Amino acid sequence: MEEDEEKSDDSSNHYGSVENEGKLSIPFFPDTEDICQSTKQLTNMICHTEDYKCYQKNLAVLKAQEELYHKFKEFRGKSLHLQLEREQEQYFERMESLHSEYKDVLTEPVVVDFLSAEQRMCKLMRIVYDGIAEDIKLDLSYMDEV
Repeated sequence: MEEDEEKSDDSSNHYGSVENEGKLSIPFFPDTEDICQSTKQLTNMICHTEDYKCYQKNLAVLKAQEELYHKFKEFRGKSLHLQLEREQEQYFERMESLHSEYKDVLTEPVVVDFLSAEQRMCKLMRIVYDGIAEDIKLDLSYMDEV
């Protein structure tokens, strides 16, 4: 703020939004607060599922074995890099080679348990996302051409 400017009590920014305790509230979308509250309720419900509790427990057990966790994260980073790489030639061979390289990590019971719990959480989140996308009709036809 410039020295010669007066401080305003107006909490709105130059986009017309209002900052409320560090959170953005958009006055021309009156349902935003209700949606945010419902989102918090849904998040709370998900956090109280057995699948989420199991995921968190298995993650903590895996993280407690620092060297194993480090190698596991290393594997995941390399795997993601392969999946996102533009050059897809020999993708399956390279992915198989990566799995072979990290076989000792991927067969550890702690890692197997974590991946199983993570997969259950991903399925749950997919159900939630699909439920939202099914009822909210957005025109995404432009993505067909990509």
